[in-house]
Amino acid sequence: MKGFTLIEILVVLFIVSLLTGLVVANLPAFVSQADFEEEAERLKFVFEYGHETAQVDAVEIGVELAPDSYGFVIFDESRQTWISSDAPELRRHALPQGLILELTTEGEPLRLVEPVDETQQSNNSGSSNEPQPELLLLSSGETSIFELSLVAEDGWWMGLSTEGFGDFALSRTPIERDE
Repeated sequence: MKGFTLIEILVVLFIVSLLTGLVVANLPAFVSQADFEEEAERLKFVFEYGHETAQVDAVEIGVELAPDSYGFVIFDESRQTWISSDAPELRRHALPQGLILELTTEGEPLRLVEPVDETQQSNNSGSSNEPQPELLLLSSGETSIFELSLVAEDGWWMGLSTEGFGDFALSRTPIERDE
């Protein structure tokens, strides 16, 4: 009668448990990277959607950026003010924990600040409570020239950029612009 010895079975079980432990230990990194790439793709999609909406609806759209969120505003011609978009795709979106945005416009870094909520705005007598976008998506098809970086705490980096005519590109390497 031929079979496996107890030692052979124990060695195989040890190897399987060791490999399982390695996979489980690295699983959070795989999930984090998937969330990061999904967020970068979402960012590109909403910018393209906003750009197309600006052209089709013949409206000027602005992008309000904060280190941990972004949202879109539309210029209301009749009131001469920016109003928050009510389109579900263009509403303010908070980034997942551990991700931040960094903005460079025309080669110069721009410091992003947290949006001021309405209660703080009403306490500041000299401040305007209308949103002020950092980037523009114009009805003519033009956009602000920018590179918007999505940065993770664990070192992942992706950039969304455009040269001013709406073709948004996602990249994993910083763009070198001619000075």
